[in-house]
Amino acid sequence: MKNTFLDLFEKCSDELKTLALTHSSFAHEHKTESNERIEFLGDSVLETIVSDYLYKHLKKDEGKMSKIRASFVCTESLAEVAKKIAIEPRIRFGKSFKSATISDAILADTIESMIGAIYLTFGLPSMSTAVLDVLQVKSKLKNGVKPNDYKTELQEFCQANKFKLEYKVEKYSLENGQENFRASSFVNGKFVSYGNGSTKREAEQNSAHLALAKLKKEKDE
Repeated sequence: MKNTFLDLFEKCSDELKTLALTHSSFAHEHKTESNERIEFLGDSVLETIVSDYLYKHLKKDEGKMSKIRASFVCTESLAEVAKKIAIEPRIRFGKSFKSATISDAILADTIESMIGAIYLTFGLPSMSTAVLDVLQVKSKLKNGVKPNDYKTELQEFCQANKFKLEYKVEKYSLENGQENFRASSFVNGKFVSYGNGSTKREAEQNSAHLALAKLKKEKDE
């Protein structure tokens, strides 16, 4: 019987499981380590697993594979996994954290942290199948996945119109101590839009989404 993603996580040490489920608000209040570092590791491992599978099973160019990969490692996809395995009640938040502010980005970050814990325990070969299964990579590819990567779309739009695209990202803290990011999009040196998010990637995606809509509207006028 094969191990599911949650099975593998439960077999990690108590120390790693606790770390993976510790939000920065809890860490700030209790002077302990948050899951941010292990989330960084999990993010890289996740991209490697999905990239490896796409390279071996799809005969598409780099641009198309990047779009498809983004649809699996995005906030929406990972938050869906978090809800599916009902991990939210187990996340350790600080007392100052308001439950109403538990966003999809926080849930996605937790899944990446869990991936980091599983990687440190079992290594890449033993976990790849479980990660691909929980993300439904094989079935979604079979049924035709629809990429949703605004950063790539904006980049392609700018390239086609010979525009220079840049992002500037700033980190700031919310009232409850949670770190947040604001990404500003600049086209040909001119500010176009900004987007917020609990991760740099989410902030850039939100900024790109707004910028793309604004630039397309201006072009049509």
